[in-house]
Amino acid sequence: MRGPRWRRALLVPALAVLASTAMYAGACSDGGGGASSGPELADVIYEGGATDEALDVLLAATPKDDPAQGTVFDAPEDGATLPGDAPPELRFHIAGAAQGAAPRAAPALRRAAGGAAVDPRAREPGAATSPAWAELGALLGPARAAQAHGTPVNGRAYLLVFSTPGREGLLRVFTTRLSYTPDAAAWDKLRAAGAPITVDVTNAIFENNRIVQGGGPFAGEPVTFSIAP
Repeated sequence: MRGPRWRRALLVPALAVLASTAMYAGACSDGGGGASSGPELADVIYEGGATDEALDVLLAATPKDDPAQGTVFDAPEDGATLPGDAPPELRFHIAGAAQGAAPRAAPALRRAAGGAAVDPRAREPGAATSPAWAELGALLGPARAAQAHGTPVNGRAYLLVFSTPGREGLLRVFTTRLSYTPDAAAWDKLRAAGAPITVDVTNAIFENNRIVQGGGPFAGEPVTFSIAP
């Protein structure tokens, strides 16, 4: 009897590790860094640490028309014709950034006795550490898979949507940067459109992949350009 019990003691942890590895790998394949959370976002390009979780939240909200919080393009100029030999850098900024109009996300704090602010991640004095089996469970369990999408978005993120009169959403880019330069594949797609291209930018202010109160999303001023043959 000791032989089967010994083998079972080794088999159960091994199966747990294999199951957790499969869950973790599946979660990693779903988000962040260029991946998407579903077929409807499969074409989106992610840059600057933008995540599909934040994009899901942005797309589920209705954009607000706030001129101070919307984006304005620095390049290209509206109506410009761009040479087709090399992809340009598209640059934009928040219209009211100079006035400091953007609301800022504040970290969640709790109050300790006496009114002092305490970081919620700090350990309580005298608190017992997690037993080894609990830490192992956190490593192998669903919580690990839920964090596999990468670092959450904190701050502004921007959704660029390139469209033509005949095709809306020809190219979509979700980024935390105030510029975008198409790679070769994206530039070929835009060049092949054969029509004027309009770029709309929608932005929002995030904290841990969630839009903060008063943080948008905000619609920007679009720009239209053509690409020379």
